[in-house]
Amino acid sequence: MQAHVPRHPRPHRTVTEPDGSGSEQRTRLAEDRTVLAAERTYASWLRTGLAFLASGLAAQRVLHDVLPSLQLRVLATVLILCAVAAFGAATWRDATVRGRLPEPDISLLPRALTAGLAVLLVLVCLPAAITVWLG
Repeated sequence: MQAHVPRHPRPHRTVTEPDGSGSEQRTRLAEDRTVLAAERTYASWLRTGLAFLASGLAAQRVLHDVLPSLQLRVLATVLILCAVAAFGAATWRDATVRGRLPEPDISLLPRALTAGLAVLLVLVCLPAAITVWLG
């Protein structure tokens, strides 16, 4: 067993401009971090929605011997609706961050891609919900 060695934080390094201020560069770097964090959040919302969608469809297949038919359909539908809400939240959060950022140095994912992917996933939820009720 190794002895616990305390970790010391790294010394704070600042990025400085030629005039020595560094504040403009730090602001740009902070904007870049915000963009990347927003994209990670967008991906997290999509993963959450996909997990809800998969859970709804899996519940329909796995729990058919455990729950009555109506309760099972309602449960699966609620999970699919949660997926739709997560996809909507992803798009809303993406639009909110885009609206607040001026002109970041790092390029954003194209708006057509982020909104289009969320719309596509919502459209996938429609036949899934229909399958729950007709299947």
